[in-house]
Amino acid sequence: MNLLLIGPFPFPVHGCSIANKVLLEQLNRKEELHVSIIDTNSENVSSKGVGSFSVKKVFAFLKSYKHLSKIKKADVVYTTPGQTFLGIVKYIPFYSLCLKFNIPYIIHVHGNHLGNEFQSLKGFKKNVFKYYIERASAGIVLSESLRSNFEGLLSKEKIFVVENFAEDALFINGTINKCQDKIKILYLSNLMKEKGIVEVLTALKKLKKLRIDFKADIAGKIEDESKEEIKGYLDELKDYVTYHGVVYGKTKEHLLKESNVFILPTYYKMEGQPIALIEAMATGNIIITTNHGGIPDIISEENGFFVEKENYESIFEVLLTLNQNLESKVFNIGSYNIEYAKENFSEAKFVNKILKVVSTVILNV
Repeated sequence: MNLLLIGPFPFPVHGCSIANKVLLEQLNRKEELHVSIIDTNSENVSSKGVGSFSVKKVFAFLKSYKHLSKIKKADVVYTTPGQTFLGIVKYIPFYSLCLKFNIPYIIHVHGNHLGNEFQSLKGFKKNVFKYYIERASAGIVLSESLRSNFEGLLSKEKIFVVENFAEDALFINGTINKCQDKIKILYLSNLMKEKGIVEVLTALKKLKKLRIDFKADIAGKIEDESKEEIKGYLDELKDYVTYHGVVYGKTKEHLLKESNVFILPTYYKMEGQPIALIEAMATGNIIITTNHGGIPDIISEENGFFVEKENYESIFEVLLTLNQNLESKVFNIGSYNIEYAKENFSEAKFVNKILKVVSTVILNV
């Protein structure tokens, strides 16, 4: 079978590009498959700029159209488009060719905004958006509560759930061996206001004022419009906080395994099910996050703590509680999270679920 993957691949590094990279690597090991790709990556990292038009974005994407001829050779096309009108429009040339040659295509939504976008559109835009999505052979969401993203676009039998995963190399084997003397915090995501980075840094400033011993590592690309503000916080906290820029591979693995608390208090409007949370559980970290998007489908209070959105005091109070009960929390929650992640979020489970969707699509052609 010839399977064509269309979507972003590293670089830049983010949840969707990592998922596509791992999927490609795993599928290439299957002798019965011939896998090819069309890379649609974009460099932009901005919460305000998502879904907006820019000449730079258009030119960055145009290069992917050079490979349109690959579609004619495919038996199935798997895509991971954006969740906005522009995100779908950019994939129209791919979908149009699929329809022309009667090649089934799958839309995998890595987030929780597609449905909201559809409801917000009117007239011609809404019709175009609907036309190409409802003709997909299958839609994939990240968790049960996110099925509504395809409501009014795909029938229930065409909607599948495939949870995210942690890369195999990240899983800790054997007894957990984390620092239990002080909080070692990791924030690993794009530094966007809607991902809660400002609230995290403000809470850390309060810990510093109380002279609580802690260490924090921050990694990810800073969104363009927040650079000065975030760099100001980082300078003020430089004795406690280290900013690493964008990390991947062994550097990312080291940060995840050296930390004991992972924090992502996101309220990002497109948030689905951050891979970073699963990676943090696989490496035995206590989770601090928000009840947002598809997060509560995979995270409960057994995995750590929920904090209020846009509330640095809520984050501060949790960190203060952890500081007072660190030893038992690090061992008990950390050990639980490793086993929980192994059971539910391996690469194999992710890839096998994708293949089941592909097989279902082939059978229904």
